[in-house]
Amino acid sequence: MSQENVEIVRRHLEDWRRDDFDAFVSKVHSDIEWHAVLQRLVEGPESVYRGREGIRRLWHTYRTELDGFEVEADEIRDVGDDRVVLLGRIRWRGAASGIETESPFAMVITIRDGKMFRSLDYLSREEALKAVGLEE
Repeated sequence: MSQENVEIVRRHLEDWRRDDFDAFVSKVHSDIEWHAVLQRLVEGPESVYRGREGIRRLWHTYRTELDGFEVEADEIRDVGDDRVVLLGRIRWRGAASGIETESPFAMVITIRDGKMFRSLDYLSREEALKAVGLEE
């Protein structure tokens, strides 16, 4: 299962890059919980996108409010227990300000039934690895 889970995440990232919402949402579990780091910073630690409707809101937010929001993966690693860690960076430009921003980025993704079931995002590679018990 481990390589299969890594491939699920890789294909999901490709859907994002292609701006293909239908393919993107088809790879998320109907009970998804996505704890997006930028939303948690703005709205608080309990902020979460839930279900497919939540994913529609996430897509809209990151595709319209953050101009050119992109995720780059340096590494996608299986860490057991149906979890995958994506290590990389994010880039975006404020739609109103035009200010370009780049940050380290990591995701701890749980796969269930061949789909993304839970994602917890971080602005630190070290935090994500610590969350799964792998400190570098």
